[in-house]
Amino acid sequence: MGGRVNIFYIACLAMGLVGIVGTLIVGETGPELGDAAGDDNLPFLNLTTVATAFLGFGAGGGTATLLGFGTAATAITAVCTALVLVVLTRGVLLPYLMRQQGNSHTGRLSYIGLTGVVTLSIEPGGWGEIAFTDTEGNRVRSRAVTAEKTALPANSHVYIGDVDDNVLHVVSIPDDPRTEPSLPESN
Repeated sequence: MGGRVNIFYIACLAMGLVGIVGTLIVGETGPELGDAAGDDNLPFLNLTTVATAFLGFGAGGGTATLLGFGTAATAITAVCTALVLVVLTRGVLLPYLMRQQGNSHTGRLSYIGLTGVVTLSIEPGGWGEIAFTDTEGNRVRSRAVTAEKTALPANSHVYIGDVDDNVLHVVSIPDDPRTEPSLPESN
């Protein structure tokens, strides 16, 4: 019976490895179990969690079998190892990684409220280009459109009111007569 139980744990370990490698290569797609409608939180019961549990169950059970534990002790060890591995990855490691990922890149939504200078005239119904400095101090050049009835000529100051996938939506800012309009330095 010991050999049969050991094969069971090895199969669980293999399934867990295949599942984790599969999600690393392909990623997770489709609706997840435990996904709440309209909920932006991470679902707990998904392919990665199940694969991690299988990996822990197989590793714990296989190790306990090799150490000569009894059937009940081996099963308890396997379940405890699976739980510890899931809690460590989903409860500790994944939230830390998601927080780091959220801080890694500035999204286009952060451009709303910034000001820039037109570098390529923006005609009504057409597009042009603006240059500005993002919240992290990086120089950005982007396509821009306006809903204004008159063209926004080069060197005019603009306010970024909205963003979408392709362009920034800008409105003109009356220039301060005390400042001289100028183009930002080029890269």
